[in-house]
Amino acid sequence: MKIQFESAKKRIAILWFTFAAVVFLILFLQTVKGKYESNITEAWGWYCQNILPSLSLIVSVFIFDSTNGTVRNRSVEKFHFNIAFFLSLFYLLVIIGVILSQPFAKTSPIVWLQQSNIYLGPLQGIATGAIGIFFIKRSNDKQE
Repeated sequence: MKIQFESAKKRIAILWFTFAAVVFLILFLQTVKGKYESNITEAWGWYCQNILPSLSLIVSVFIFDSTNGTVRNRSVEKFHFNIAFFLSLFYLLVIIGVILSQPFAKTSPIVWLQQSNIYLGPLQGIATGAIGIFFIKRSNDKQE
């Protein structure tokens, strides 16, 4: 089954930008409250490396599509959208979970963030790969 590519693309973007804003706000408030003490750079580095690569891909596709005069009535397999959307959702929920579980960790907040990269790295690769495939698959469809 096919769905409209433009609306599916917007749903993925809304998901990512909403979660990115929530995580940004939480991290900002934690920074203001002094949670990371002298490790502010490391905390924000964690945010940047776990959020920005996928956001950059999404923004790049939006810019490319808007400047390239792409066809607006494109469709994409719903399966490809669902894979990208739900892998992204899972990854972003894990990101939120890492931040919200800090009070229960037996290590310092910054060490907790750094240790989470062990499993966040592979999850990010899978989620971003699924987003990339979603964006590429629409370009392989024939115009309808």
